[in-house]
Amino acid sequence: MTTAPAPISHALVLPDADFMNWYRAVDAYTKAFERVAVVRSPRGNDLNRFRNVTAVQAPGVWQNNDAVRHIRTTYPSVVRVDLIRATTPAQLTAALAPRIAVKDRYGETLNPQNIFDRFVLDWPAEARPARIVAAFNALTGGRKNEGVDCFAPKGSVIRAGVDGTVAAVIRTAGPLGYGQYVQVSSVIGGTQYLVTYAYLQNIKVAQGARIKLGDVIGESGSALDVVKIVVQQPGAGLAGYVLPNVVDPTMLIYWTGIRLRTTASTLRIREKPGTTFNIVGTLRAFDRAETLEPHGRTLVKVTQKDQWIRLRSPSGVEGYASAEYLIADERDAISALNMTGMNIDLFHPLGKPAPERLKGIGWVRFPYNVSQGRGSQDLNAAHAIHAPWIERYAKAGLSNIIILTHQTFGEGAGYVWPSMDSGKWREFTARFQVFVKNIALRYASTNWIKAYQIWNEQDTDPKIAHAAVSMPPADYAYLLAETIKTIRSVDARTPIITGGHVGGPGPGATYARAVIKALPSNIRPDGIAVHSYGRGVVGNRYSPFGAIDDDVNTYGDIIPGAPVWITEWGVLDLPNDPARDVADYASLFISRLKRLYGGRVATACWYGWADGMHNGYGLVDPADRVKEPLYSSFLKL
Repeated sequence: MTTAPAPISHALVLPDADFMNWYRAVDAYTKAFERVAVVRSPRGNDLNRFRNVTAVQAPGVWQNNDAVRHIRTTYPSVVRVDLIRATTPAQLTAALAPRIAVKDRYGETLNPQNIFDRFVLDWPAEARPARIVAAFNALTGGRKNEGVDCFAPKGSVIRAGVDGTVAAVIRTAGPLGYGQYVQVSSVIGGTQYLVTYAYLQNIKVAQGARIKLGDVIGESGSALDVVKIVVQQPGAGLAGYVLPNVVDPTMLIYWTGIRLRTTASTLRIREKPGTTFNIVGTLRAFDRAETLEPHGRTLVKVTQKDQWIRLRSPSGVEGYASAEYLIADERDAISALNMTGMNIDLFHPLGKPAPERLKGIGWVRFPYNVSQGRGSQDLNAAHAIHAPWIERYAKAGLSNIIILTHQTFGEGAGYVWPSMDSGKWREFTARFQVFVKNIALRYASTNWIKAYQIWNEQDTDPKIAHAAVSMPPADYAYLLAETIKTIRSVDARTPIITGGHVGGPGPGATYARAVIKALPSNIRPDGIAVHSYGRGVVGNRYSPFGAIDDDVNTYGDIIPGAPVWITEWGVLDLPNDPARDVADYASLFISRLKRLYGGRVATACWYGWADGMHNGYGLVDPADRVKEPLYSSFLKL
């Protein structure tokens, strides 16, 4: 299995006295390892926000001069304590130099005896939003819950929350009442733990196998839409439960990716927990907030009445918000820090640039073209073309948006698009889902695809449709709903967005509202996509239709809290215009989005990479020469 590297969360805590000399002592180290947060003394700083803490144990810094005990007592969320004993800045520089030389951030190979890890479990269920349905000790089925029940609708993918060895695979229901279950033995710091994943189906692991954090164990198989996690510590746990030696898993849960968002349009952040306390800030529907409480406790509280969660907003405001209006999902599930994207074409001679030529861009978008313009239905042949590029872009840090459209199935395979009616669209949809499921299955465990886009410019006026295949809102709603269900049957986490609406904030938004209204009440896409040609900063020659704000605000209100995806924008039909003018337009466009709509806009994908890809203004010309200053400017946006 290939997964994205976990975000680094690392603090280096230095003494307060003579701080600048200590700070200079770690200069080479902080340059050698990315994203090290230097903290000046533990006093007055909340180290709970960091997963890993490198603690310089100098006299007078830590309680009783014991950094490990101090951190474990005061900062329960910290997972790893990396201890360095140094009484002078010079000693610290000398201690860090070998780490720098062998690229060993924590001294794992050089000084493993100085690393103190606590046992933690990552969140096991892919279902979102995440929550603990039944807490430890809650009465479930007439007995005290010996674990925690995690929200996981039947069929949700369940992953290993920790490395270990599969100790048991039980496929027949027994007296424990766990249905099918898997037990994994894990040893941390010389202490053994046994983790049970209960209420499973389609178990993927075998007894005796070594598994890694994030490996797929199976699927949830409970009609109650939960998977139960039980932790035992042989010889040291609690008695009085169905299983012996159980440990409360709540404080062991550490989900690196956890973020909170509100289900309300806005949510007040208060100074203290309670409606009578001062309001210190506001959380917007599209914000992702950082919990300042242990992750397990947070997951018990979300959606619950009369509960408050301490959090930090994206703007840095700290306070308490009502848990009733908070849900938990991924860290920066939609990142606005690098929203720029590029439309490419794997079947165009210049359409598939090497990843290094895209360095600085966040996203790439392209269709999964099985038909290849000739009605091909050979999924294996299509996979051989698409998979290597999807993998290359993903491993280079680019986020792939894959378009599932008429090119995925049907183009030239018996369907005449202008002659379609609702009956034919339903017939097509059923056949389309076979291809969708095959594609989604291939990539469900890779983390290479960051979004699926369903169709393209479906709201185009059929009288002028050329590159796009349009359809009535009700037919698109049916296709969209069936495709969401199909992808979710094999992939619970990758965002699914609508096809790009080309009709602007008027007819296009009206079409989008009709589609959302026609969807089943329990099915929604994760975002609305729009093609914002002719929009930007008012007054620019490439913005004849008005402000980009109109698209963002209008489409953003259709599904409150869901981001807007600008999957196409650019300059059309003007291939000979000066690249400097186009660069100025692009810079103003992205700057406005980042300044005003960070977090509300997921991406803005330029169309397209090369001249000759339909009628877009490319970053490279027909001879594959970069067009400056547009090329360099765009990569820096």
